[in-house]
Amino acid sequence: MPRSGTTWLGQIFASSPDVRLKYCPLFSYEFKNILDENSSQEQWKNLFLAVWQTNSEFLDQEHLRKKGLIPNFEDKSEQPSHLVIKSNRFHHLVPYMLKLGMNVKFIHIVRHPCATLNSWMNNPSEFPENADPLKEWRTGRCRKMGIGEYWGFDDWVSISQQAIFLNEKYPGHHQIVSYEDLVRETEKETKRLFSFVGLLYSEQTQKFIELSHSRHDLHHHSVFKDPKQQQSWKYSLDPAIAKACIEEIKGTDLEQFLVI
Repeated sequence: MPRSGTTWLGQIFASSPDVRLKYCPLFSYEFKNILDENSSQEQWKNLFLAVWQTNSEFLDQEHLRKKGLIPNFEDKSEQPSHLVIKSNRFHHLVPYMLKLGMNVKFIHIVRHPCATLNSWMNNPSEFPENADPLKEWRTGRCRKMGIGEYWGFDDWVSISQQAIFLNEKYPGHHQIVSYEDLVRETEKETKRLFSFVGLLYSEQTQKFIELSHSRHDLHHHSVFKDPKQQQSWKYSLDPAIAKACIEEIKGTDLEQFLVI
């Protein structure tokens, strides 16, 4: 889900010398919407190969690097063993891709819904200036502009439920990580996820984790955040929205994500 820590988690993976990280190919200029739920295993493999070989401002998130919002890792293999794709769109395609039986693994990060909504609605580049949070928090309709867009509480519920289902059905190819757990026990959770995909935990990764917690950048897309800020939604999210989210989730299998 957008505003769930995907940029930070992506950079944790990028810190491995054996990873080449790319951002959301199906939303890029080069590969926009070229595959869907009817695409074959061969078509997906060809896409991944093309993404692997393509350098672009968007795929490589150079605009964030130029602003100092993500780091430039110097220790990188010329031919990394892993292609990692960061995406907060096109969740409806994940079940189809898993069903194809490819050598692909998914890691789904879930953040407390109140924190996710608060981060979105306080980001002027993602929440329209004239939109009313009390009208938009549930559907996120004001931000949806195309295929594969997920905004709002209802989308958080649906894709989190899907993640739980896929985690149970494909345990060798799908893992969930809680954003709050990742913040609280970053090294432990990173080692678990690296082991899941077959990566070694390097000194460069350790240094990045320490650096990412060492200061707090106000920019919404920065990976350098004070861990204490993760509960800021308690003071800035409309209490009516927070109460509605929490009450709807309590007693369901999604309650596990209310831990803070």
